[in-house]
Amino acid sequence: MTPRELLGRGILSALDVELAETLAELAEESDPAVVLACAFASRAVSDGHSCLDLGELAGRAFVDAEGRPDDGITLPAAATFAESLAKSPLVDGAGARQGEERPFVLEAGGKLYLRRYYEYEARLARALRGRARPPGELVLTERLRAALERLFPKVDGHDERQRRAAELAIQSRLAVVSGGPGTGKTYTVAKILILLLEGADPGRALPEVALLAPTGKAAQRLGDSIRAHVATLAASDQVRVFPFAPMTIHRALGFQPATPTRFKHGESAPLRADLVVVDEASMVDLALMTKLVEAVRPDARLVFVGDKDQLASVEAGAILSEVCAASGPIAEHVVELSHPHRFEDGGGIAELSHAVNQGDASRAFDCFARHPNLRFEPLEEGEDVLERLRSDAVGRFSGLFAGAPLERLAALDGFRVLGCHLEGRRGVKTLNARIEGELRARGRIEGRTAFYDGRPVIVTANDYQAELFNGDVGVVAPRPGDAASLGVHFRARDGVTTRALSPARLPEHETAFALSVHKAQGSEFAQIALVLPSRPSPILTRELIYTAVTRARRVVTLFGSKSVLEAAIERRVERSSGLRDRLA
Repeated sequence: MTPRELLGRGILSALDVELAETLAELAEESDPAVVLACAFASRAVSDGHSCLDLGELAGRAFVDAEGRPDDGITLPAAATFAESLAKSPLVDGAGARQGEERPFVLEAGGKLYLRRYYEYEARLARALRGRARPPGELVLTERLRAALERLFPKVDGHDERQRRAAELAIQSRLAVVSGGPGTGKTYTVAKILILLLEGADPGRALPEVALLAPTGKAAQRLGDSIRAHVATLAASDQVRVFPFAPMTIHRALGFQPATPTRFKHGESAPLRADLVVVDEASMVDLALMTKLVEAVRPDARLVFVGDKDQLASVEAGAILSEVCAASGPIAEHVVELSHPHRFEDGGGIAELSHAVNQGDASRAFDCFARHPNLRFEPLEEGEDVLERLRSDAVGRFSGLFAGAPLERLAALDGFRVLGCHLEGRRGVKTLNARIEGELRARGRIEGRTAFYDGRPVIVTANDYQAELFNGDVGVVAPRPGDAASLGVHFRARDGVTTRALSPARLPEHETAFALSVHKAQGSEFAQIALVLPSRPSPILTRELIYTAVTRARRVVTLFGSKSVLEAAIERRVERSSGLRDRLA
């Protein structure tokens, strides 16, 4: 089939096709297998892969947006693709000369890269390997040892892993701390910060610390948690009042609107920080992670924190999971925390998330049967989900339409609907429209304007002038002292006040009664309602279900069919990449 035919079926995008056809024309490449493979390599990056796996492509089963199989698509065999690509002027082969700068790179094993992503992957692996020298490179001084013994007095069981993570972060240039919700990741990071600050030599300036996260919301949550832990754990007043100021990775690197893919800081102009902590590292894509790691001073400490079992970034790469799975020296720099210290449900959510993560659908359904805070609501394929969701949505969202802005934001954190797809009858766009329509019919929403009193919004693009970032959540409410004027209210940096913007000043955004599971990453809600699509699809995986379930602190309600949930739990995210091999 031709790229144009696949464009018509929705398999390839216009960008994929135009890129492949334009490059083929410039290089006078006429082999249809090459043009097709190049278009799919572009598509692979859009789907989150670092490269195109030719073997996987040749055996792929294609489906439409609703999960229905498309059996009319036939592609060349992997060997045919590889043979054609090896001869193409568009492609550098495994043994090609350096500096040719051809737009694609074909590696042994049938991995086809866009050159830019090939270089990102090679650069990131090289930078991480350079940091992964044997732990113990940095000596524990007496002050550090005394602080370590005070903060980790018991060295047994699960506390031992937290101590191991702290020792690793202090004694080496690279530490990776992975664990599920409630396993003490942020608590451990707080102790690492205290160790570094209390262990500093007297009479010298305290080390500089950079606390980073991929979104503004995640950065704010990190700061709130760190400050709370440090206030109770630190022995020094100087450390208790240390000005921890988490920020987004983009802001730390020096985002430049005129050159959005090039930052102020990099290898030649590194960050000043002595310790760089990257929270929610599973959400960071290959390109951004490469630029960040290269911007950290060679003598500084770098700590990745996250959950390797969560969904990977929306963009290309699954960096945290690949680093955690790597063998060789990198493996000595990874600590996994596994014991859940906190869940408000008495263990049901932790047990369910573990069952999903292990691919055990039978045990997952058993969790729903045994725990009252876990509800499974079966839905037939054509059944209207709103009929079942209506009472939850109307009741739980009622707090958005009265009270102070901070109270409304708290109500929004209390309950959220999560969807798996953006489009379709049970997609996020439809769920938002249906919930909005129901609230309007009940008289909760007044008027027909887009910015009605009580509307929840999520920002979808960074705006540095407005200090709003992708993932920030706000609510429309009257401005203080002016009930006739509506503003969009967001939590301020202190977490206890709000700031209001004019609706006209708001960057790109969407209504947020319902969120995609991807958009919900890095957030936490008291209760969630997860709506599954009517059929299995490639997007529906165990990582997606795990990520959705672990957004909740107390109650999980799942709407869908048993067969679709079983299929999701059985399917794993498989992202094509060569990073794990390069790290080893």
